[in-house]
Amino acid sequence: MDSPTSESACAPSAADPALVVQALLGKLQPLIESGRLDNLVDLASIMSDMVDMLDAAMVEKLAGLFEQATTLSWAAGNALRMAKAQTQALEAPDSLYGLLTLLREPDTRRGVGLMLRAMNIVGRQL
Repeated sequence: MDSPTSESACAPSAADPALVVQALLGKLQPLIESGRLDNLVDLASIMSDMVDMLDAAMVEKLAGLFEQATTLSWAAGNALRMAKAQTQALEAPDSLYGLLTLLREPDTRRGVGLMLRAMNIVGRQL
């Protein structure tokens, strides 16, 4: 069993602040030389600014945006999985006429309309 004296021989004691500071500087030296400590200080500054900017309204808005992004990604992923399963179930690929007959289905027309409207909006924003 280790005695208290064997622990103090391995690590600087809390009673000797000079050894603690020297050990800390020894560990920080590679970060200082490579400039990575500056990155850590910048990151801490950014985090501090974010905490200052976050109020209840901002947190609520960010939560809403996260929920919308999650819903959109789930819906898109689900649609792609279903389309992939349906496509793999086909014995042969659809002919061009077969693809055009898909436009007779209301769900297909809704999806195409949605994509065309989205592309229209993207085009206006450019």
